[in-house]
Amino acid sequence: MPWKNVSSMEQKQQFVSLAGSGRFTVTELCGQFGISRKTGHKWLARHAVGGMKALADRSRAPKSVTCRTSEEVERLIVAEKRLHATWGPKKIQRVLTTKHGLETPPVVSTVGEVLKRHGMVAERRRRGAVFKAERGALTVAERCNHVLGVDFKGWFLTGDGHRCDPLTVTDLFSRFVLKVEALPEARTAWTMNAFRSLFRRQGLPDIIRVDNGAPFASNGPGGLSKLSVWWIGLGIEVQFSRPACPQDNGSHERMHRTMKAECCKPPSVNGFAQQQRFDRWRKEFNEERPHEALGMRVPADVYHPSARRLDERIKPRLYEPGVETKRVNSAGYISLNGGVNYVGESFVGVDVALQRDETSGLLLVRYANVKLGSLADSNNARIVPTYYNYWQDKLVGMAQSTTPSE
Repeated sequence: MPWKNVSSMEQKQQFVSLAGSGRFTVTELCGQFGISRKTGHKWLARHAVGGMKALADRSRAPKSVTCRTSEEVERLIVAEKRLHATWGPKKIQRVLTTKHGLETPPVVSTVGEVLKRHGMVAERRRRGAVFKAERGALTVAERCNHVLGVDFKGWFLTGDGHRCDPLTVTDLFSRFVLKVEALPEARTAWTMNAFRSLFRRQGLPDIIRVDNGAPFASNGPGGLSKLSVWWIGLGIEVQFSRPACPQDNGSHERMHRTMKAECCKPPSVNGFAQQQRFDRWRKEFNEERPHEALGMRVPADVYHPSARRLDERIKPRLYEPGVETKRVNSAGYISLNGGVNYVGESFVGVDVALQRDETSGLLLVRYANVKLGSLADSNNARIVPTYYNYWQDKLVGMAQSTTPSE
């Protein structure tokens, strides 16, 4: 015979009925029902006042909540979320103080709960554990204009069918976005013109960090392109992230994610409208959007332009006194011992240094602090490439045991 399930309401009604029959004492009934005498008398008192209905379970929620978020503050939270769809509770809480003047804004968890109640937060699936990637040391930005993150977000078509390649530049210390420019293509000439304009306005950084794609890098000696050679010639150190490791430029890639969500989907009707959209977004990102890495300050509160101004007439010293140098001609060759030796088209018009390796007898070729490879003394030779560990503090060559190619 199956057991009969009895609800708590039915138990209370039985207890009250038996207590009213006069056949049992309250103490005896409490022992049979497994409750305390205090609980038994409480049930009887409620029944005496309101009948059987008064025995129903009562809500334990407080009748009044002194710290309840007011409807006015809740409307401000919802309004800011609608205005900034990608912002989370931390940024919205900060804006409640800076923009709306709340002295005691709700805590971050409360802001999050308000957004959930209004269906403005999408639930995310938690990603599985990821092994920590081993990587070499990159320079950590310690001040403004110390390290700039540079990349192309990835091209897309505007509404009129034209290609848009957004070039992005960020100061990695202040998170200040210096440039978002919609270029027709990710080519050297377009990119170099964009950086000339940027350097004239904001000054020169100490280091530029880029990936290994064009136009920043190449398959030539040292992995340098014409653009990175130009940067080094201005006295800027170029650091390359590891191949297929976007986390080496993580804060810049995170900025790309925000930019893509807020001003690239859907694209604008044409390139001019898209650039206006980029400009508005950059102003909001720099001057309104609080950043957790900055203690919830905005990047504009931290960033200041560089004191190093662009003047291409002034050439920084790239080599030590007494080092032999050769000028690379318009075809990418240098003259040596009555013959010509190919260095690369990326180095046209610049001086490369030649130093004899006493062990191998070969001439080691470098541009500034970047070792390019070695040359044999024979005429019409090409550089034997040297591979590099780009993610060390300084670029250090590792000799390759190969013979010069014809």
